[in-house]
Amino acid sequence: MSKIVNVIRMKCPRCHQGNLFIKRNPYSLKDGLKMPDNCPVCGQDFKIEPGFYIGALWTSFPIVIFLMTLLSVLLLVFVKMQLEWFFVAITIILFSLQPIIIRLGRAIWINIFVDYEENAENK
Repeated sequence: MSKIVNVIRMKCPRCHQGNLFIKRNPYSLKDGLKMPDNCPVCGQDFKIEPGFYIGALWTSFPIVIFLMTLLSVLLLVFVKMQLEWFFVAITIILFSLQPIIIRLGRAIWINIFVDYEENAENK
């Protein structure tokens, strides 16, 4: 399985089996962004070092830029939305997508530093 598929599925980068997040629903208000300390399947440490996921800001930023560009073209060029309503719409859409963007950023970040190991779930 490729890293991209693994990131989208939000699975452990080492075994590709365990979930990166406790809840599957990113919009769970209580713990939608909580991650277990270790992979329940292979034991991979998800809290690699203090502040590790601050680096995920560098991976989520391009996602936001991509979405803003896509939404700008869609809403301004094709829908021909007025500028005032465009800013309202893009703010609401991006704010609503924040939990998913944060999760994707974290999944990408940990996949950069942890490699897949065949049979890791048996360790």
